[in-house]
Amino acid sequence: MIAYILVFSISLVLSLLITPLIIKFCKQFNIVDIPDKRKIHKDPIPRMGGLAVIISTFLSILIFSSITIFFYPEFFKIKYFKYDIIQVLGIISSLSLITLVGMIDDIKELKAKTKLIFQFLSANILFFTGTKITFITLLNNHFLHLGDVLSYILTILWVIGLTNAINLIDGMDGALAGIGAIISFSLGILAIIQGQTVLAIFVFALSGSLTGFLKYNFNPAKVFLGDTGSLFIGMFMSIISILGYFKKATLISIAIPVIIFAIPIFDTLFAIIRRIIKRQHIFQPDKEHIHHKLLQYGFNQKQAAFILYFITIFLSIIAITIIK
Repeated sequence: MIAYILVFSISLVLSLLITPLIIKFCKQFNIVDIPDKRKIHKDPIPRMGGLAVIISTFLSILIFSSITIFFYPEFFKIKYFKYDIIQVLGIISSLSLITLVGMIDDIKELKAKTKLIFQFLSANILFFTGTKITFITLLNNHFLHLGDVLSYILTILWVIGLTNAINLIDGMDGALAGIGAIISFSLGILAIIQGQTVLAIFVFALSGSLTGFLKYNFNPAKVFLGDTGSLFIGMFMSIISILGYFKKATLISIAIPVIIFAIPIFDTLFAIIRRIIKRQHIFQPDKEHIHHKLLQYGFNQKQAAFILYFITIFLSIIAITIIK
């Protein structure tokens, strides 16, 4: 437990220190989110804050690894660190590509179709380097192998679907940062329960960085995650879900990520259905997402954020209870 607390704490402190630097960087180069009729904020806000989350997450893992190697080298000899190098390179390449796309979009907005193409490419990199949904475990340890075609379809749909679902939640001060911190912390607990040490380290690092970032992102926000942050978080969590809860999951535990990600998943599904009914393009933005509805019902941004946090915590507790 000390290891998990340590990596979370390191990431949190780094995020608190790095985020102000990213805010200054964005202001200096005018990388800001300009208000319009679709957006809630009234003033230009730095929009590449996700860079602070990414740097904090991986720098904390690097620092944690260095400390662990020095004081407890046996930690890296456990079986949970045995990942295929090709798979690791594929994950790094996929996350790097989606981060670059997010940064470009924050500097100069890309079309939704363009971002979707790169999401598809990133998902393919993951699939063909080994990060994919291959089979599920039925009762009595019988396996249902999906086959190459079904495995490919499910993997691509999950990665792209969850990445976009997470991205759509980032429409209100503190929404994605808070929900993301709770979800990643919950995924860390689930990883511990399942004995997946390396996954726990990574998601606790993300949770810590998002918690630190929330200080600057909570209403009134001084910085936004931007697509740099939201696309990375979505891709990161889709990878963790596949490695931790789909790869060798039972029928019951397959529901775990769906339960934990219920808010972004169902918000996205309802958005697609809503736009189809209204005969709008499914990529056309609107102000009818769950956080917009809460504001329309009379809640302010802080109250709406806390409602979303409470729902996420409640769903996470259900997921943890099921897996135990």
